Amino acid sequence: MANNETVKKVKSLLEGHCYGPLRDAAEEWLEVADERYAVKDKAGKAWEAVNDAAVKVSDASIKFNEKMADVSDKAADLADKITDNAGPAFDKIGDYAEKLTEKTAGAADALAGAGEKAGDAAEKLAETELVKQLKEGICSVGDLISTFGAKDAAEKFGEDMASKLKSHAEDLREKGEKFCDCDACKKARSILKDFGVDAEKELAAAEEAEDAEKAE
Repeated sequence: MANNETVKKVKSLLEGHCYGPLRDAAEEWLEVADERYAVKDKAGKAWEAVNDAAVKVSDASIKFNEKMADVSDKAADLADKITDNAGPAFDKIGDYAEKLTEKTAGAADALAGAGEKAGDAAEKLAETELVKQLKEGICSVGDLISTFGAKDAAEKFGEDMASKLKSHAEDLREKGEKFCDCDACKKARSILKDFGVDAEKELAAAEEAEDAEKAE
């Protein structure tokens, strides 16, 4: 699951160069994350309101008891009668306050739970699209060599640029690297790891499947 560090990485990715679909997916994920935090904040405010209501009920009970005590001091006999009659009333008030607290607490829990589920669903949808675009945006060393070693590479990128990038990609391959080492690709792979996706393992599996298909 993503965290604040992932948010920072995605924002950092957007500050650099990334292709359109990846930028859109990253912005959508960040927007959903912000909305989710807002839902949690609302749930928190609802719970605070519940606590305020409980405090008010408690304060009202205390004031009522204080008044009854004052009456008791002034007229003991009368206070005894009132206490006898008020006892059941106090019990009912206490029961009512307890039920009210339980119901409002349950409502707050339900609100928080609903907000959490809605946030999970929205974030998962945005996360799926972001992961897809991150995968498509990463360049493997093989892709680099194919791209900058193509016949029309000099025409597309300039002879000097194509030659340098092809040479750099071949150096990476000799070192055993699997992916382009530019900042954008590094950030993308790091974000994928936060989402539990190991790009190197997936690439290795894809290469094995491709080799097996060729062997057949």
